[in-house]
Amino acid sequence: MPANPAALLPNVMELAREAGTLIAAEFSRPEGPRLIDHVTAPVDREVELFLRAQLTARLDARFVGEEAGVLEARANGYCWVVDPHDGTRAFLEGRRGSAVSIALLRRGEPVLGVVYAPSSPDRGPDMIAWAEGAALTRNGQPVSIDLRRRCLAPDDVVFLNHGAWQRPVWHGTASAPGRFMPLPSIAYRLARVAVGDGIATLTLRPVNAIDIVAGHALLTAAGGVLVAEDGAPVTYSSQGDSRPSACFGGAPAAVNTLRLRTWRGSTEPRREPRVQLHWPRAPEAIALDRAVGAMLGMLIGDSAGAAAEGRSAGQPSPAGEAALAFARELLGDAPASAGGLLSMVPLGLAATDPRAAAMANAARTGADPTSGAAVATAIAAGIAGAGEESVLRLAGGAPGDAALAGALRGAALGRRAFSAQEALAVLTCRPDVRQGAAQPRPDAEWADDLTDLAEALLLRRTVKGTA
Repeated sequence: MPANPAALLPNVMELAREAGTLIAAEFSRPEGPRLIDHVTAPVDREVELFLRAQLTARLDARFVGEEAGVLEARANGYCWVVDPHDGTRAFLEGRRGSAVSIALLRRGEPVLGVVYAPSSPDRGPDMIAWAEGAALTRNGQPVSIDLRRRCLAPDDVVFLNHGAWQRPVWHGTASAPGRFMPLPSIAYRLARVAVGDGIATLTLRPVNAIDIVAGHALLTAAGGVLVAEDGAPVTYSSQGDSRPSACFGGAPAAVNTLRLRTWRGSTEPRREPRVQLHWPRAPEAIALDRAVGAMLGMLIGDSAGAAAEGRSAGQPSPAGEAALAFARELLGDAPASAGGLLSMVPLGLAATDPRAAAMANAARTGADPTSGAAVATAIAAGIAGAGEESVLRLAGGAPGDAALAGALRGAALGRRAFSAQEALAVLTCRPDVRQGAAQPRPDAEWADDLTDLAEALLLRRTVKGTA
């Protein structure tokens, strides 16, 4: 009897979640993940063996894995294709956004795809899934996306590999008029396009079916395409094989545009990270979710009037830039700038005693100490787990300032209080960065590393003894 992909899907999703739990726990080891070399981790094989046993028990079929190779089965036309941990290298470097990738082929056609990122930088744990006969879903909620008639437009997001941030001018130019967002896993990048967070993605390194087939399944469900560098559609054999030299996926028109751009050969000097994160790292839990939510909410609210003021979408105002500068200085323990009222947001994340820190900052700058201390205390309470009502009460009510209101909402509800599009507008804004543009804003005033900055502030607070 033929397998029923839709009936298998809930079990496969649960298995992906269990596998992701193992990966998240590995990332949270105090000394950092175990490693064999700079691209291989023992947890990858452990996850694959777990998935191989569980998936083949649910459907006896050929199994093609990244780590342990092929497990043969009786010929029935079906083939599991699994990357237990796509994005290992970035994971070992401390980057969030690696993913579990599970696909099922039937005579070479993808009929099921599940991609689960246990710790994405901007969305937290993120499960995107589809099977023939079932709806495309994100974290259990149906998603209806049609990429067939979309073209690359201003403010569209192109997802690139995790190191793309190091050459923002080159990649900003190649992605124009869209913007780019780095993420480690090609499977997860394809999945993010499938649910409408971006218009397209690409990988320039040689990939095989293990890397791409689950994301390809999701993309197809949304009307997208996946092609090799020469434009030929990516296909798979019944044995689970495929080997495009590079691939481009997304809305068909956008893929055709981006495929003809120059992606290789940059001479732009590599930039160094503005925030350095070391192990132990913050676990994927309430505190991290709300710390990132508070910083995102602050800049989402702050940039709400950007278009009317002639700024790019997601670009901070002078007040937002001052708060960003203050947050970066906080990591060195000696802020040189005042930061304004919005400085209370990073203080709430970072300070052992946010009220005392806010009072001291107010005394130094001549600001009103009461309101600032209340906001910082409310932010800190949200990070510690307080609900929205408690956070607003501690802040003295809902503030009229959109940036503070956004920060308090994020501190109480976390990253998903805001849509992916709202978050990406902030995280991909690099004003005037393309080749030939006017002098860009200083990159210290960009928020493209905001998730790392929020985690660093949270870790500073933890190191100083605050839960």
